[in-house]
Amino acid sequence: MQKSLLIISFLILIPYVSVHGQEIDSLSSHSDFNGYFDARIGLAFQGSLNLETHVFKGRNSAFLLNTGISYLWNYIDWITGLDLLNIGNPYHVFGFPTTATVLLGSLPYDQRSKHLDINVGLINYVDTNQIISIPRATIGYRYQNPQTGKIFRIYGGFLSIGMSFNL
Repeated sequence: MQKSLLIISFLILIPYVSVHGQEIDSLSSHSDFNGYFDARIGLAFQGSLNLETHVFKGRNSAFLLNTGISYLWNYIDWITGLDLLNIGNPYHVFGFPTTATVLLGSLPYDQRSKHLDINVGLINYVDTNQIISIPRATIGYRYQNPQTGKIFRIYGGFLSIGMSFNL
């Protein structure tokens, strides 16, 4: 009786294990829409909340568009009393970054979690009577797990370094 019960139990479990054992790797891909927090420091501190969407997914690359809302604190001008970034006084402004990202790697895009991240665009800061556009170009490392959707970026640009993680 115990042998037949054990055999029936295994026969019931075999289809369950076969169906659920393939779920994770074969059907996963990166999300088409992501939200993340970005912080960088250089001539000023900038923090932003961004949204990004995939525009194109190639075999070993992807093209994404990013936009969001940011806050810039010009701590160097605050310390020195100068106006090096030409944003005037007070030493903080809100802005709207708009950038494009290219993700590259040796494995197919949907099967990898490590990417070379190249990002270019503009950060448009809104002052009381003008909009100040500052170019942004960075290169860095991006970890984006296709199964969980977790994103972590670390990058460097012209006189700045930064990091990002998803919300």
